[in-house]
Amino acid sequence: MIFVTSWDDGHPLDAKVAELLERHGFSGTFFVPIRNREGIPVIGAAALRALSARHEIGSHTLDHAYLRGMPREVAQRQVYEGKAELENLLGRTVAGFCYPGGRYNAETVAIVRGAGFAFARSVENLVTDRPLDPFRVATTLQLYPHPRRVLTRNLLKYGRRLRKVELYRRLLRAEGLEAQLRLAAQYAAARDGVLHLWGHSWEIEKLGLWAMLERFFGWLAEQAPTSGTLGSLLAAAPRS
Repeated sequence: MIFVTSWDDGHPLDAKVAELLERHGFSGTFFVPIRNREGIPVIGAAALRALSARHEIGSHTLDHAYLRGMPREVAQRQVYEGKAELENLLGRTVAGFCYPGGRYNAETVAIVRGAGFAFARSVENLVTDRPLDPFRVATTLQLYPHPRRVLTRNLLKYGRRLRKVELYRRLLRAEGLEAQLRLAAQYAAARDGVLHLWGHSWEIEKLGLWAMLERFFGWLAEQAPTSGTLGSLLAAAPRS
């Protein structure tokens, strides 16, 4: 099993997530906007550079803007300038992108490709297969205690339903988020697949999930998965 994590919004608490990952031998990909128009604070330049020395940094637009439905020139500015400013801060190329709110369409994908990104992550859940489309990278589970209806909506919204339905059914039977995480890990391991956990550090704080996440990481480390970033996963993935 390959274990990857990705974290959205570039909150200052991303540094705490990084420390927790490192404590258990894991790595992560952090998607960072330059600013957040929703008022959520964004990690400072010095802390971001320190984070980038140990983990992968990706772009999350200039202002955490939901791109689908925007005029093309506005969306292009959000994508292109977000990438350029982040690269200027880090002094290195940024290869990955994450669609804010998971909102994208064919035009959005074309803009992200045109900006020079190598891959882009969505918010599609329930997937343990290795990614085939680098600009629609799916995930396994969000670090959030979603009710049944949210899992069901995610199942129905995207394709590959037949490949997802067994994990979906198992997650519905699990008692709580920690049990869901362990079950998803076991499911991915049994299929020599990918466990892709994603979330927001500010939600971990808001919901008091730090202790639970530490327990899960400790348990998962005992299972000895291969840990990598999304960039390393995509570099090794076959192309359709």
